[in-house]
Amino acid sequence: MSRHSGAFIIGGTIVLAVALVAFGMYTSVREAGRVSDFTINLYQGEEVLGSDEDLRFVDILSQGKPVVLNFWGGSCPPCRFEMPDLQAAYDAHQDDIVMLGLDVGVFFGLGTEQTALRLLDELDVTYPTGAPRGHRPVIDYGISSLPFTIFFDSGGEIARRWEGTINERQLNGVISDLLQRS
Repeated sequence: MSRHSGAFIIGGTIVLAVALVAFGMYTSVREAGRVSDFTINLYQGEEVLGSDEDLRFVDILSQGKPVVLNFWGGSCPPCRFEMPDLQAAYDAHQDDIVMLGLDVGVFFGLGTEQTALRLLDELDVTYPTGAPRGHRPVIDYGISSLPFTIFFDSGGEIARRWEGTINERQLNGVISDLLQRS
């Protein structure tokens, strides 16, 4: 074996090992329902969430209410489609749950902060929304497409994951289940 092929094998083994560790971390977060903490730049909802600087997701979870975390993007047609239903569910349950729209469109090529803010204004969305300060929640929660919604129970544990659009009836059903568990 030549010196270069030996280095290639060692380098390839290291890359494979790193990939397996990363996949293991990704899988463990998805399967164990562990919570990822991250900092949020709020677009709106400071009066609901109680902070406008250095808001951490674990602070939201610690409020003792079920949390609906919706990943979306400002240029995502299915996200636009489901937002009125998210707003209706928020209007019906805002005293009993925390809803947070997390704009991650920039990580999917589906918008910027400006397109997100225009969409919120256009659809008259009033529930708390913002963007993470990095891509950590996308990776940690295994978000591979938008929209994507994760439901947390009042103890801060992942109760349900919903990939794709969700309508008002489906949202109300999941929220009712979460409230019955509380």
